[in-house]
Amino acid sequence: MIAAIENGVLDVLRQAGEADQLGYVYRTLETYPDEFDAYLKEKQMLRCPGAWCVFLAVSGMAESDDGIVYADARFALVVAAENLRNETATRHGGGGRPGSYQLAMDAAVLLSGHDLGLDIGRIALRRMGLIGRSDEMRKQKLSMMVIEFETRIALSGAAFLPEPGSFETFHANWDVPPFGGVGPELPDDDNADASDHVTLEGADI
Repeated sequence: MIAAIENGVLDVLRQAGEADQLGYVYRTLETYPDEFDAYLKEKQMLRCPGAWCVFLAVSGMAESDDGIVYADARFALVVAAENLRNETATRHGGGGRPGSYQLAMDAAVLLSGHDLGLDIGRIALRRMGLIGRSDEMRKQKLSMMVIEFETRIALSGAAFLPEPGSFETFHANWDVPPFGGVGPELPDDDNADASDHVTLEGADI
C-alpha cells in the first residue's frame, strides 16, 4: 500500500499536467532518492518541473472493533522549479516557467482530500516549507518546496492480507550426503534418498 500511495501521488500530478489543468507538465516524476545531492550531480541538469514522493513514517496505530489495525501514514512530496534568470525567479516563476511556490500550491490543491483511487483515508496536508538550497541546487538554479501529508491506512485484517491458498498436500524429499564427497550434487530431486507425501483427510486428489 505504501508504494501504491507514492505512485498514486505522482500519477495525480502527471494526469493534471496531461489534462492541461496546470499550464505546465511535469518533466520528472519519481520516488525520492536516498541522497538527493548525489542524485543531482548524477543528473547534472535536472528536467523541471520535477516532483518526488517518499514515505516518512507510520503513527497512531489503533485496532478497530472488527480486528483491523489502522494507522496514520505520513509522506512527503518534494517539488522543484528551475529558472536561469535569478534565485527569485526560481521561487516566483518567470519567462513562462512556474516557480516552486506555484508548484507547491498547485500540488496541495490537487492532493488535499484525495484518496488516489485507493482504499485509504482522504489526504490531509500537514506542512509546507521551502527547502534550503545546497551548493548543487544553486549550481543548477533550483528552488525546492516540500509538502508533508497524512492518510489513514489499514495495516492488517482480511481486506489488507492476501487470500490464503488451499493447503491439502505436503511433499518433501531428503538427500543423504555421499560418503567421502563422491556422488551427485545435492539436492538431487530426481533421485531422492527418501521422500514423504502427506495428504489431508478428505482432500480431493
